[in-house]
Amino acid sequence: MGRPNLLWIMTDQQQSRAIGCLDASYKTPNLDALAACSIRFDKHITTCAQCTPSRATWMTGRFPHQVGVNQLGHALSADQPTVAKELLKAGYETAYFGKWHLHTPLDEHGFTVTDGPVGDDLDYGGGNAEDERAYSHIDAVTTAKAMNYLRRIDGNKPFFAVVSWNSPHPGDGPFELIGRFANEYPLESMPVPASFTSDDLSKKPAHQLARATIGESALDERTVRVDAQKYRTMIQLMDWHLGRILELLEQRGLRENTVILFTSDHGDLQGAHRLRLKGVVPYKELYEVPLLLHIPGRSDNSGVVHRLTSSAAVPGTLLDIAGVKIPSSFEGGSLLPLIDSAESMSVQENDFVFFEHYRAYWGFHPFRGIQTPAWKYIYYYHDNWEEMYHLAEDPDEVRNQADDPRWAQIKAQLRRLVDDWWEETGALSVEPIKVQLKGYFEHLV
Repeated sequence: MGRPNLLWIMTDQQQSRAIGCLDASYKTPNLDALAACSIRFDKHITTCAQCTPSRATWMTGRFPHQVGVNQLGHALSADQPTVAKELLKAGYETAYFGKWHLHTPLDEHGFTVTDGPVGDDLDYGGGNAEDERAYSHIDAVTTAKAMNYLRRIDGNKPFFAVVSWNSPHPGDGPFELIGRFANEYPLESMPVPASFTSDDLSKKPAHQLARATIGESALDERTVRVDAQKYRTMIQLMDWHLGRILELLEQRGLRENTVILFTSDHGDLQGAHRLRLKGVVPYKELYEVPLLLHIPGRSDNSGVVHRLTSSAAVPGTLLDIAGVKIPSSFEGGSLLPLIDSAESMSVQENDFVFFEHYRAYWGFHPFRGIQTPAWKYIYYYHDNWEEMYHLAEDPDEVRNQADDPRWAQIKAQLRRLVDDWWEETGALSVEPIKVQLKGYFEHLV
């Protein structure tokens, strides 16, 4: 096999377990089939639970604060080394279709094919064909452009193609109901997270309780179930688009030489902790995201990596698979060594990953955090608040242990690790490139 093609498929706001083979309340036959012939990373943590910072990590292999992309409204500098630039230099054709969200032009970051015809491949699959603002409409167009690209490639050089869907991110409303699939998700059978009722937020940072009583997070159980139903129909439509792309790869004889990576930028609260959508909070519903990696001839028998991994390693992993040297600036390195390691299939107690958030429409409450197999610690460095969860005993992250004297030594160790990492990686020393997003900055208080 020569240099492999690389197909990176990304969704927006998909929880890690929002896959049918992991949770039967979802119906995702194509994702299930892909998972069956892929390495699945069971504890994959995004660097930031917000679209723009997370995507900056995807392109650069660095944490958001290292590239000055800390929130929506910050742009990724064209000076940054990116995965596409490195693959382009190595002889790959580089293509990007769909949501970008990093504001500077795609071609400044190494992508040479950034648009294309829609043609006969446009199929809404039950989505909203009438409303061009609907993400089902936008994703249908993205899929059609990607499929047209895959039909046109001639095989003279390997390709690196990104297909970036908006779903299941909400559009103008909380979520979109895809009528074609609605009957498969009866409202009364939709789950309500345990922490919706078990977490009163009394020992959490004050902005969480405040948010739970206003705006989109003023929830009751029916609202949670409605969201869960809509969310699942959006994911099933995304899965249907995925099936069309995988079928086309087979038809064109590309599947046997195409690496497929599937992931999402961050998750969705779905009513956990009495909260909705996303915000400046550190919970697993937001930070644990799916990661499937299919490498023909290497991962066909599948497997599950249980070790903690970071989304900062995703771009370096693709470069590693392609045989391209990973730039030293790519903080996350590569996940490829884990695939060949027997240790990766079991939890390693000394593992840890870092994550961060800056601000969102929930207000200015920046934090940095660390997660180990047993613990999660978060320090809000502006508000001087702390959260700490004993994940082994409290997987739903309900009981904040930050003030419990029994764990003072562990907390001190975790605080030292996260503070040292923050300083060693430059803290907030990179000045962001700011862009104006209509209606966004008015919500930052």
